[in-house]
Amino acid sequence: MLPYHTPEQDLPSHNGRERDRQRLSAALNEFLAQGGQVVEVKPTERAASGPSFVISAQREELRLLAESKPATEVSDEDLVRLLRARALLGDTLRTASKRLQQPLERCHALARAHRLPFKVGYVKGGSRA
Repeated sequence: MLPYHTPEQDLPSHNGRERDRQRLSAALNEFLAQGGQVVEVKPTERAASGPSFVISAQREELRLLAESKPATEVSDEDLVRLLRARALLGDTLRTASKRLQQPLERCHALARAHRLPFKVGYVKGGSRA
């Protein structure tokens, strides 16, 4: 054994893989025993009502959060959370204010105060000042 060799660098052995398989099998059985379901989907299939693709699970959660509360009475704290989600999804500030049904001026003030990274959009009639 070389002096700089550590056991953590060893490749997984057959026994280690078998242990992982058993652990996964036990976790799956526990999940099924608690009433969970496993739905197998082929790589070429997709849900008819769902999106054609999901960029990442985190972005999908952010999209659901951003579209969950389009109410007219929203606290500043909640609106900042929703605006942050819309910014991370790639919306412009104008689009986010329309989707959240909030005044653009209020959204602009909160986005500026919290330094939200909104995408710059096309402005009709010239460049932004």
